[in-house]
Amino acid sequence: MKKTIGMLLVMALALYAAAGVGESLFVDNRETDKVYPERLNMRSEPSKNGAIIGLYYSGAEVENLGAENEEYTRVSIGGVSGYMASEYLITAQEAEARYGADSGFGDYRAAEIDLTGMWAKETALLADTDLQSAVIGTLRSGERVGLVGVLDTWAYIAADLDGEKNYGYVPLDVLTDVDELKVSIVAGERADTRTILYSAPNDKAKEIMIVKNGTACFHLFGRKEGEWRRVRVGGVSGWIRYTQTDNLHMLGSEQRSVIPYYPLLMQTKGEALLYSSQDEAAYMTLDGDMKVEVLAEAEDMVYIRTLEGGAGAYDCGDFGFMKLSDLKLSSAAASVGLAQVDNGDLPAVVLAEPDEKAEMIGALCGGAQIRILDYTQTDYAQVALNGLKGYVAKDSLRILTRTGENLSQRIPQRGVVLEDVVLSDEPKKGTAGEETAAAGSRVYILGKAGDWAYVRAAGSPNLDVLQSGEDATGFVPLDQLNAPMSTTHLTAFVTTDKVNLRSQDSSTEGAIIGKARTGERLLVGEYGENWTLVETPKGLRGYIMTKYLTFE
Repeated sequence: MKKTIGMLLVMALALYAAAGVGESLFVDNRETDKVYPERLNMRSEPSKNGAIIGLYYSGAEVENLGAENEEYTRVSIGGVSGYMASEYLITAQEAEARYGADSGFGDYRAAEIDLTGMWAKETALLADTDLQSAVIGTLRSGERVGLVGVLDTWAYIAADLDGEKNYGYVPLDVLTDVDELKVSIVAGERADTRTILYSAPNDKAKEIMIVKNGTACFHLFGRKEGEWRRVRVGGVSGWIRYTQTDNLHMLGSEQRSVIPYYPLLMQTKGEALLYSSQDEAAYMTLDGDMKVEVLAEAEDMVYIRTLEGGAGAYDCGDFGFMKLSDLKLSSAAASVGLAQVDNGDLPAVVLAEPDEKAEMIGALCGGAQIRILDYTQTDYAQVALNGLKGYVAKDSLRILTRTGENLSQRIPQRGVVLEDVVLSDEPKKGTAGEETAAAGSRVYILGKAGDWAYVRAAGSPNLDVLQSGEDATGFVPLDQLNAPMSTTHLTAFVTTDKVNLRSQDSSTEGAIIGKARTGERLLVGEYGENWTLVETPKGLRGYIMTKYLTFE
């Protein structure tokens, strides 16, 4: 023990031989994690028991006020004085020797001023942690700064103003992470998952609001980054408990469409007020029938983002609170995008309602592209097959929000039209559309609805998200097509209860791995004359003799 204390004393003496009282030292946390870098505590007392005043990143320049004991040095930075562990403070010469002159040491943690949803265009860089303190300069949304340290609800930053580096304070709420670390999407396992935004990193803290699946949030900085996530939804900041951080999908460089959830779309019943905060501090007027995205719920109010400009709206005031009673569900009148069936080698079932027990109205082949009417706040997206509307499970879809996005490699199989036929808008007679397919022409078979096939009569299976028409798609009676069984036998039921499900397509070599019950809808992975590969509602996958199946 005496030997350890002696070594620390030698280190401290060596440090102050190079840097005297009043000279600069630099924080060196020697971290290896670039996503969540280490921060050095500044304490109120020269001891681990001292209260934490602030947390500082590597490169922070502090004024040496003298060694307090073998372990701590008294320092000052940004007008704040306290104690830091001496072993994490080095001189400028040591920094250059350790990291090199061009290493970037001293550039601080990258951060960005972002005022989205905060009802403001700019924020002041202040001399102290007080809204009434002297203003050093003005920062606008989108400007990059260096985060030097975190002091309670304030950030001490380095900002370039008129070509010169200036140091000062801004509220932590206006400062986000940058680039691929900036945005996460709330995406729980199910659409009704509760993701709670707390007022503090404590599961006994006040619940600010319940954030809905599909909501984008910015990553902020705070004291407990590793255990909790401090985020901001629009202009409302808070903490998400560490056991719920699995509900946050860090978007990184991925497209938004990798997340199966989107905010619920609603619209105002009439003129309504949008408030900047839940206590109705400031407000603007929204017109009637204005579409909004519901991002979160808070008692009898919801937190929303407007999709259109409101009367007298602030330029940055598109987020805010409003009464739920002022809103109604929005009915989408036109397609809002495209999706592609991506459920492995299995079809996607189209249901009449967004419920797994709802009536099945059809099924779609793997790789088929369809038009989305509404993403909904459920586990299902509403889709349109020309005039037929239904719901498809989001986890069986690859949502295509814009052209050029990566597609599934699976392409629907093709069939041949036996005679001239008009593509119908719905799978029933008397609903003919404008497009026709000539006898002998080939069509892509996208799915099936009863005795009808849903097809695309074009040279490519891909739909155009920018095209307003239905682009040569429609329904054709199955008896007017020469089509492979794999495109018309998509779902099935067993005709005899408790039929064996085998591991191989053989009654002698295939082990019995389960039973299929009558009434269970089976998804067909591969149709065969003797054996058919199916998946049961419980996810059990195996082969059943085709003679025991009836196909929908």
